[in-house]
Amino acid sequence: MQIVIDARMVSEQMHGIARYTYNLAERFSEIDNENNYILLVNNDYLAGFVKDKPNLEIYRVKSSFISTAEQVELPFILKKLGPDLFHTPSFVAPAWCPCRLVMTVHDVNHMVFPQYYAKIHQVYYKYIVRPSAHKAKTVLTVSEFSKGEITRYLGVAPDKIEVTYNGVDSGYRLIKDRSYLDRVREKYCLPEHFILCVSNNKPHKNLKTLLQAFARADTNYSLILSVDPKGEEDTLAGQLGISGRVRFTGHIPDRDLPGLYNLAGLFVFPSLYEGFGLPPLEAMACGTPVIVSSAASLPEVAGDAGIMVEPRDVEGLAQAIGRVLKDQPLRAEMTEKGFRQAQKFTWDNTARETLRVYREVGRGHSGNQRR
Repeated sequence: MQIVIDARMVSEQMHGIARYTYNLAERFSEIDNENNYILLVNNDYLAGFVKDKPNLEIYRVKSSFISTAEQVELPFILKKLGPDLFHTPSFVAPAWCPCRLVMTVHDVNHMVFPQYYAKIHQVYYKYIVRPSAHKAKTVLTVSEFSKGEITRYLGVAPDKIEVTYNGVDSGYRLIKDRSYLDRVREKYCLPEHFILCVSNNKPHKNLKTLLQAFARADTNYSLILSVDPKGEEDTLAGQLGISGRVRFTGHIPDRDLPGLYNLAGLFVFPSLYEGFGLPPLEAMACGTPVIVSSAASLPEVAGDAGIMVEPRDVEGLAQAIGRVLKDQPLRAEMTEKGFRQAQKFTWDNTARETLRVYREVGRGHSGNQRR
């Protein structure tokens, strides 16, 4: 088959959907000798990536990711290329698709928290995402939680939805290279002992609760947040009297993330809503104890390896932070469980399950009708 994948969101600053797309393409180049893949791109970022991969090529398009222009250009390009299948690895899809469509919907937080997004997002989900999800031969998603949400908010039948979990990249591991770790510590001016949260500052990430809990926690650790220093979080830290113990790094590139995870004494992820939630698993893979909220997909992802706290429970989170940092046997147990939990999620598994869906959709089947 010839398969077209929309890879326009892949760039140097990898967010969750970009990582998903990049890792799928990389694994397809290694495990699939039958199909050819065309990656739609806006720039030359992936040109070197496909150079020595005979089953991958890039095709330059003009329309940017999430734009009105893509609704005209994508159908035209798909008609021209004539693929057997088009996979949109995000909620972005053409309203009219001239070939079989597989669509990945990672979450529906734009519909769950409409107050946090512009009106255009509601329009887009109503007139583009919902119809595209219904037209797709199969909708992929990244957790059983998200599967339920897609059925609830988009009205897609459960038997049309396949769960293919995200994976943890092999670069996230226990690192003993002291020179690398020292470079990362120096680059970000990291203290000897710190708590880490890798996140953005969207309201559903619940950083306000984390800052309030940190202010109450019985610890002399610092808190490192991967958000910009000039924002509401910085103001709140000042109001709580913890500015001297909180550091805002801004975006952390992938090459540095394993180092921060390895150096951290604890990773905390208090999000109210996640379709999957990669950062807790990445931290576990690096041997760092993890505290997550008990909301959305996080219990499914963290399993019994992390401590879970109600997302709005400031005092409960403060107590959990103090407990994990002081209880060495507990930390050792969480580290061991974390390694085992992270090993359950690999991009190879994601790619093989996705490839299975491609093959069966290519044969004219969809969803769980295949079984």
